[in-house]
Amino acid sequence: MHRFFADENGIVNGTACLEREDAGHALRVLRLGPGEKIYLFSGGEAFLAEIADTAEGVTVRVLEAVKSPEASLRVTLYQGVPKGDKMDYIVQKCTEAGVRRIVPVNMPRCVARLEGKDDKKRARWNRIAREAAKQAFRPVTPEVAPPLSMKQLSAALSAHQLALVPWEDARDGALRQLIAPHITDLALVIGPEGGMSPEDVAPLLAAGAKAVTLGPRIFRTETAGLAAIIAAMAFSENLE
Repeated sequence: MHRFFADENGIVNGTACLEREDAGHALRVLRLGPGEKIYLFSGGEAFLAEIADTAEGVTVRVLEAVKSPEASLRVTLYQGVPKGDKMDYIVQKCTEAGVRRIVPVNMPRCVARLEGKDDKKRARWNRIAREAAKQAFRPVTPEVAPPLSMKQLSAALSAHQLALVPWEDARDGALRQLIAPHITDLALVIGPEGGMSPEDVAPLLAAGAKAVTLGPRIFRTETAGLAAIIAAMAFSENLE
């Protein structure tokens, strides 16, 4: 069944209008009409709905609420800025895996850097997140936030219930030992292609983060966060 987002007005008296982009896709590409059943996402919740009218945009009638597929674990991914189009992949796949927020970080070993004025890149990543959320049946679209410096990252970690740094040089600690169902707010810090040096990691540990290993194999920057998120979802019982 096709999935769409309601517009900014949300659900009013049991009816809603689809966002303009979704309405155009429903009418011109999918050629849906009155009576067709769809899933509607609004306000972070999912509903079964029926198309009621297509005269001006697409108006739908809400039939019933659907159990939310959102995880109890809220994951924020602090991602060292990668080069090329790797961030597109990271945003798409981590959205599918259940990430709630993605924050690019300019780290010392980043080949590419992201400036606060790079709004076009962030807009594209947020569009990718929206489409990935829809495909993955997620009523919540993860936000791709403005970039942070390492100093800002250290300050941000204290706001999380648990902050972990998957790091190739970590010798002690593993996700399985630290993540349990009572953990609801997790920060994951992933380095760029060149990884993170001990000098990069030290301030993060001083801020309360824990360095962990993802096992004996070394992941690329574009797969490390994805692997950590999926493992965290499993250990917090969100893949059952």
